[in-house]
Amino acid sequence: MTIAFALSAPDNGSYMLRGDAPHPACPTCGMVSDRTWVDPGFKLRTSDFDASYTFDGYLIVSERFRNAVPDDGLRFLELESLPGFFVLDSQNEVAFDAARRGTKFDRKCGECGRFNVVAGAFPVFLVDAAPLPDVVWRTDVEFGTGDEQHPLILVGPMLARRLNDAKLSGVDLRPVVDDSP
Repeated sequence: MTIAFALSAPDNGSYMLRGDAPHPACPTCGMVSDRTWVDPGFKLRTSDFDASYTFDGYLIVSERFRNAVPDDGLRFLELESLPGFFVLDSQNEVAFDAARRGTKFDRKCGECGRFNVVAGAFPVFLVDAAPLPDVVWRTDVEFGTGDEQHPLILVGPMLARRLNDAKLSGVDLRPVVDDSP
């Protein structure tokens, strides 16, 4: 049974955390400590997509994407340098089943408690096997290495259909199937 869809998007050739403005970071490991921080001088290299990721894990979406999703639990942080584009921040969190998936966690920081490396996101396993409600969700686990870590973005089945119907560029939806007994 399909319980959700994982949203993937292409890279946009940009970095949020490598501009001139210093970003908030853990003093011990140096990893970004506030994923809602947006560099006021951020430059989006490719604005051809309605959804795309920076190399350091920020999901950038267009006004078209914003209009296609319910804003329940979402914040759209506007890019000062590019009106009509936003960093998507979802407050809707779903529990990822890292044990069942076999996700690997490596190099834990003694100060902030985050792991520098988190590998093993796909296939997606969620703790609760019920279909997700039709809003935009984030996993409670962030995947990747260092500052490129970001949560998986998931949507409920009916919202996935709406996003497909909207024909948004860059949006790729993969089914999340519950195959537990």
